[in-house]
Amino acid sequence: MRQRAYTIDLLRGLAIIGMVLSGQMVWNAGLPAWMFHAQVPPPAFVFNPEVAGITWVDLVFPFFLFSMGAAFPLALRRKIADGVSHFSIGSGVAARWALLALFAIALGNLRSGALGDLPAWVKALVQLGVWGLFCTMFVRTKRLSPSRNAYMHLIGAAAIVVLMLVCRYALGLPTSVYRSDIIILVLANMALFGTAAWWFTRDNLTARLGILALVAALKIGAGIDGSWNAALWQWTPAAWLFKFEFLKYLCIIIPGTIAGDILYKWQESDAARQPMTASRNLIAGSCLAALLIAINLWGLFSRCLAANLLLTLAVGLIARRLLRREPLAGKLYDWGFFWLVLGLALEAAEGGIKKDYATLSYFFVTSGLASMVVVAARTLMMHPRFGFGWIVKCGQNPMIAYTAAGFVVMPLLTLTHLDGPLAAFAALTPWCGFYRGLAVTAVVMAFTILFTNKKIFWRT
Repeated sequence: MRQRAYTIDLLRGLAIIGMVLSGQMVWNAGLPAWMFHAQVPPPAFVFNPEVAGITWVDLVFPFFLFSMGAAFPLALRRKIADGVSHFSIGSGVAARWALLALFAIALGNLRSGALGDLPAWVKALVQLGVWGLFCTMFVRTKRLSPSRNAYMHLIGAAAIVVLMLVCRYALGLPTSVYRSDIIILVLANMALFGTAAWWFTRDNLTARLGILALVAALKIGAGIDGSWNAALWQWTPAAWLFKFEFLKYLCIIIPGTIAGDILYKWQESDAARQPMTASRNLIAGSCLAALLIAINLWGLFSRCLAANLLLTLAVGLIARRLLRREPLAGKLYDWGFFWLVLGLALEAAEGGIKKDYATLSYFFVTSGLASMVVVAARTLMMHPRFGFGWIVKCGQNPMIAYTAAGFVVMPLLTLTHLDGPLAAFAALTPWCGFYRGLAVTAVVMAFTILFTNKKIFWRT
């Protein structure tokens, strides 16, 4: 029986929980700056691209992208092994891209803030109805045949399109394909181009690294005004759907695919079927890998760059020595440490590491830190005392978690008139606004875990 890569689920779960928490906590100038995006600092919370550094909030999106890249080889190599035709795989990837793109546009146009001056209770009911349509777009159930599941998805997608047309032409709302959820739109394009990058280089790591180097070179050149790189970087056949600049996220997706290939080969090996035990070296090395995350969040945010580099090299090399005999953790760690050091070597370029506007240092540092999470999580999950099942279950159903706050939890709070007391509590102190975010996140997690336990998954 094939094993599931639960460490990737855990990484994805951490990312989606972080997304929900960062979106639901109240932005208050009384909270420390490391609680927010580094480029949107308190007290004004005005975007400032000159501010260098990253915080924990800046890790959630690249962690999700890394887990997405790792999932490509894990899923597609199994399909290849099962004899699924290349045409079926390709058509499935194209359908996934189209549904995710529609999903991004729907999220941008049907969220509460985009529904104009409709009464709050009407907005809440619309939100709940939209979430139900999302379910028909993405839920796959064994009770239906594959063809009937496909018909259900088409019906859900068509209903979403009709609803947006009604909003535009009947209600006069500014519905437009140019309004979308940028995170999901990027994910849609990475689902297409990231899969293609892995597919055509799945047996040629050198070629895949060549694509990565080419994208990095194009990004560097795009920073020169008037260059052909800059023109290409801004090129788009349809601005609402794709921009060439989106390909920069392959700098996270491709490192993720390398980790996914390592995990797949391990799962197919005889060693994976042996009882898992954590040696002292593995435990110590994994703890140091986790420590590298804390070191770099501190060093890069506080701009103690020399100390950060020296500590990273010292701790990283010790961890490398401890993990060198570990066939899986050692390989994952080696690549992760390489990406991390590469990112730190590029830190001085482009004005320092930044999420916005994203720098090459950001892509590679976060890829390295994501690898460290995978190494540490795999070791911790070997020990029965460490239960991460609740995070894993959220990672197995990420889009339910992503939409539940805005399209289920908040509408229900509105309809039950609990939103007022919750807002009043959040206004008591700066930290109460954070606790408000924690409470909403906890409800979202419980909601997501319920669906996962019932084997109801959104297959996006």
